[in-house]
Amino acid sequence: MPDNQNIKADKVLEININHDVYSSLKEAYDNDKEKLKLYTNLLYNQALLIEGLPVEDPVAFTNDMCKVMD
Repeated sequence: MPDNQNIKADKVLEININHDVYSSLKEAYDNDKEKLKLYTNLLYNQALLIEGLPVEDPVAFTNDMCKVMD
């Protein structure tokens, strides 16, 4: 994180429709809304971690990871 807190950056969402993650999200959107919620929560929390920000509920994040590994 920059020391100068006045720095602003544009947020950009890039979607690669050929990626396996997109395929999984689309399938979950079409067939399983609970799985879609699980996947989107995981992706959001992973993005927070990558940016060096805290995950709001680390226990829920860990439980979600375990659900995916079942």
